[in-house]
Amino acid sequence: MTNQKSEQNLRHRVCLNKLVFVLCLAVMVVVLDHAKAQPPITALAFSTDYKHVIAGSQLGILIEDWPGLGGGRTMHLEMNSIHDVAFSPDGSHLLVAGGSPGLVGVVQLRRWPNLELVRSWSEHQDVVYAIAWRGDGKEWVSTSWDGYCRVCKIDALASHLTMSSHSGPIFAAKYLPGGQIASAGTDRTIVVWDSSSGLPSKILRQHTATIHALACQTSEAAKVGEPLLASAGEDRTVRFWQPSLGRMVRFQRFKSTPRSIAWTMDGRWLMVGCDDGRVFQLDPIQLTTEELLLQNASVFNLAVDMEGVIGLSNHAAIKKIDKRR
Repeated sequence: MTNQKSEQNLRHRVCLNKLVFVLCLAVMVVVLDHAKAQPPITALAFSTDYKHVIAGSQLGILIEDWPGLGGGRTMHLEMNSIHDVAFSPDGSHLLVAGGSPGLVGVVQLRRWPNLELVRSWSEHQDVVYAIAWRGDGKEWVSTSWDGYCRVCKIDALASHLTMSSHSGPIFAAKYLPGGQIASAGTDRTIVVWDSSSGLPSKILRQHTATIHALACQTSEAAKVGEPLLASAGEDRTVRFWQPSLGRMVRFQRFKSTPRSIAWTMDGRWLMVGCDDGRVFQLDPIQLTTEELLLQNASVFNLAVDMEGVIGLSNHAAIKKIDKRR
């Protein structure tokens, strides 16, 4: 009789353990499925009227009202990953960049706000990481993991210029007020080059690790002298440059890698988003910093509207914070 009870108790424990294992496995599947359904946001931009914020991820592009962050709609694109979105200066078109790692880089031109596809380019041999418009909206530049920058007219079927002065993947590019282009990536250099010939005029070498982001003051914001070019790198520094002179003027080191940077409209502050979840406003002259936000996730992207309100993305969410006056 005692042996029978012991055997029954053993069977109950085995069944209970199996039940607990099944329940734990079910919870893990739910968590993993949710994580798969919510990939990180890897691109962020405001519409030119600042009434919408656009985010890109593996799910496609998400359009949210701004500043209310309501009325969100998602548009799925035939693109495995999206790494950048950028509105034309007149707000009539949206460029979406990404592709399939190791296979192809894609840039799509879409009308705004109906998002009708106008044209698609697939010239890069790997994912496109950044795109930037020229100030007149007639031309744009793309950068890719394949180590090339391509310049294309808005009405062209193919790019008319390829720049190959980098020795590795290129993560960032910006048009400078004088019409030149600055690009940067894993080779730790910023190349300033002519947008009509593709020839480099300056190579800036002060960073000691991969450069993740570039941001240039507007001519209006600079007021006096040349607009500053800011760069953010894996060496945990943000550096300020006078690109036409090829000169670094100052830099600020952070405790964590700065991943994303954006100027305020007046050019007084540079907003900096870091891997440790902190967002700072940085004075480019005095190099003073003020922490605006601490969260438990890396800041992948940030953008600043005309009132100094910041939209930032981390993991699968868009957040809004106010810049301190």
